[in-house]
Amino acid sequence: MSKGKVIAGVIAVLVVGGAAAAFVYAGSRAAEVVVADVTRGDLSVTVSASGKIAAEEQIDLYPPTAGTIATLEVTDGQRVRAGQVIATMDSGPIEAQLAQAEAAYAGALAQRDAAAKAVPGVGDRNAADAAVEAARSAYEVADLRYRAAQAGLGAPTATEIAQAQAAVALAEAAAAAADSAYETFHETVYLPAPEPRDPALETARAALALARDQAAANLLGARQGLAALTAASDNTAAVAAAKVGRDQAYAAYLGAVAQRDALAKASSVASALEAADAAIAAAARARDLVAETLDSARIVAPVDGVVIFSAITNPLTGVAAGQPAVGSSISPASAPFSIVDFSELTFTAQVDEADITRVSAGMKAAISLDGLPDEEYETVVERAELQSVLTPTAGTAFPVILRIANPDRSILIGMNGSVEIRVETIEDVITMPVEALLEDRSANYVYIVRDGVVTRVEIEIGRLTDTLVEVRSGLAEGDQVVVSDVSELVDGARVRTD
Repeated sequence: MSKGKVIAGVIAVLVVGGAAAAFVYAGSRAAEVVVADVTRGDLSVTVSASGKIAAEEQIDLYPPTAGTIATLEVTDGQRVRAGQVIATMDSGPIEAQLAQAEAAYAGALAQRDAAAKAVPGVGDRNAADAAVEAARSAYEVADLRYRAAQAGLGAPTATEIAQAQAAVALAEAAAAAADSAYETFHETVYLPAPEPRDPALETARAALALARDQAAANLLGARQGLAALTAASDNTAAVAAAKVGRDQAYAAYLGAVAQRDALAKASSVASALEAADAAIAAAARARDLVAETLDSARIVAPVDGVVIFSAITNPLTGVAAGQPAVGSSISPASAPFSIVDFSELTFTAQVDEADITRVSAGMKAAISLDGLPDEEYETVVERAELQSVLTPTAGTAFPVILRIANPDRSILIGMNGSVEIRVETIEDVITMPVEALLEDRSANYVYIVRDGVVTRVEIEIGRLTDTLVEVRSGLAEGDQVVVSDVSELVDGARVRTD
């Protein structure tokens, strides 16, 4: 509190001649007054500010993928330990994706076995080219469906359906060609050959069977893409499903490309095996990635603390959808849960711009909270922010950050309060209560009591606080100054003290 502010308040306490005269009487009993001792000690000059409690450390928990909450294992505000399960997600879609990834890995292993038995021919490469085209068309349809779901479109366009139908037709043609090639070879070449059949015939028959099966898988993917496109919707679950479908279609396309490239490059068994090994490694990475996502479907507290439920937001509309609940849609775009350490919090004080230059890191302070009026928390200033903020009354203030220990967790986030920051300590000075100070046009003065009589004494003052005044001259330690009804006193009046 500045000296100017206190003096401005003291000026209002003026001695009025009429009031003073009315106090004088002869032969009456002495008036009763309250006195306080003049003392010697250290005077702390403080800056006062209001503020609010906030979290010192907050860890946001994001889901690994888009989906819905299957179970909630805790309640909002519950204290949790590191490793404790907060919630679980519906793992059905992820498990389906993992099954597909494992199937793709098994297929890659089968392809390596086939490559180990024979070098593909021209017919095999042609079938692989057709499979790549079918897979590419299926991916384009799945990508269009995903983009439509992201844009919130509820139904596919005629062009998208036509593209999906064309992809199915192309895949059907490729499947028919591959199946025909296999059947023709089997009926006209393989079966008529005498037993034991030549190993070259076995190799050629296996390669044609692989091409036929791949073409059939591509046809199935194209038909699924067409069916999924017609069933597209614009909600969060549809976006997640469309993304899974697009990723699966892209994985199938990459697999078809890898097979085609392997066939094109496999001029020898060694090169074919090398390409097959690369396809196996890629399929294994994709499978492991989905497995990790499935493991992360259990949202777990990384540290000890208190779990806070956060408002979740629809990723398409940006509209808040309330706190997490079983069945709520969540995505990695926002954190539905946070872990807060309540053992140490921060108090952010809004210090007036007139006082901020007197505040610096390391200064001692005392915090009082409205919700805990019987407690006072000793702390120090951690830092003062360099950018101002507007107060609710449109004033200018600077945030000052102080830490506050909370071992019993009684302090809650958002509590309001005030802080007294000790910006200066004047050692070994004479002080008196500020209530005793009076001022007229020429001087500062007080009334002291000696032998039951009040005497006006002019004083020289120094620094002031909300409660104390530094007295540089006029008083001595042990003097008693009047602190009640001081504006009604006159020099020489008889009084009684408590």
